[in-house]
Amino acid sequence: MAEATVLVCDVCGRPATHTVTIKVGRANWQKDLCDAHLAATTAGARKPRPGRRRGSVVPASAPKRRGRPPGSKNKATAKRRGRPSKAAAG
Repeated sequence: MAEATVLVCDVCGRPATHTVTIKVGRANWQKDLCDAHLAATTAGARKPRPGRRRGSVVPASAPKRRGRPPGSKNKATAKRRGRPSKAAAG
């Protein structure tokens, strides 16, 4: 005999029509809600803005340095990378 899984609203117990994911800090939570409680949950909510999250950009006071630092001791590696390959030289 087959069994059916019925989702019920986590608030009132009526049949759930939606499953929502709520992000709190780094944790994700899921709730099954009926239409009435979904409307109550989304009342006053806003959609996230597209683009990067706030605070994910490095501040201008600490620019990220790129490339080999000046006065680096390992200059032999840089010379080898600039050399043409044996297949192209022959």
